[in-house]
Amino acid sequence: MVGRSMLTALVTFVAFVAFLACDGAGNDTDAPRPELPTVEVRVEGNGRSETLTVELAITTDQRQKGLMFREAMPEDAGMLFLFPRQSSGGFWMRNTYLPLSIAYLAADGTVLEIRSGTPLDETILTPAQPYYMVLEVNQGWFERHGLGVGSKVVVPPGLPAAS
Repeated sequence: MVGRSMLTALVTFVAFVAFLACDGAGNDTDAPRPELPTVEVRVEGNGRSETLTVELAITTDQRQKGLMFREAMPEDAGMLFLFPRQSSGGFWMRNTYLPLSIAYLAADGTVLEIRSGTPLDETILTPAQPYYMVLEVNQGWFERHGLGVGSKVVVPPGLPAAS
């Protein structure tokens, strides 16, 4: 006979698996999450300028979920992680199916470092210096567009404050 606490744990586990199967919100995993605001940013450098439409990860929960469970992302899309203060923690690729380029940004948007994230790899990709924002795009995006470390991500004024 199954005890009440074991049955509760089993039901909770099944509900969690169902939550993960539908990306936690019942959304198509390739589409932007409707609860996340999107903005256009410009990445400039080496005489080039490219525009991306990025989802904003503003809250702790949004930053923790990031691009998890997505199976595809358009070339001109990404996610911009905003932090309430300077940060130094790394990113990992848990439950992330897309190969990503992870750009760590200074307060003024300057790209400090770019790390390559391998799908489902839980290695923590910690930058060499503190950052204020992170831009995730499809892996190799910076190289394909002739941009990289030292480029600047120009964000629109009036972004929501990170929490």
